[in-house]
Amino acid sequence: MKTLLFAGCVVFAFGGLSAQTPAWQPSPGHTEVPIWPGEPPDAQPVAGPEESHWWPTAPTGPPGGFTVDHVSRPTITVYSPEGRNTGAAMVVFPGGGYQDLAIDLEGTEVCDWLATKGIT
Repeated sequence: MKTLLFAGCVVFAFGGLSAQTPAWQPSPGHTEVPIWPGEPPDAQPVAGPEESHWWPTAPTGPPGGFTVDHVSRPTITVYSPEGRNTGAAMVVFPGGGYQDLAIDLEGTEVCDWLATKGIT
């Protein structure tokens, strides 16, 4: 019985290792545009390829969301309001700089809320 329990724990613990890392993409209806057409000015080397990571909700911590690491080609995503458009616009920069962006919690959620208020 102990062997079966141990085997089940091993399968559970390592089962997610073969899962593909989800890549963050803007939700449908939003346009993602590169900020620079070529190399960004004064581009700095990054530690690896751009990656997206999902961090789950912790029992005592903040809500889960996506982070994007090692950004080397920055983009801007346009969130246009549906219906009433006030003509106002706001630029939202998710926390973390180019190295590690809290893309959902400090970015897309704010943009979705602003769009409901008629703000691009």
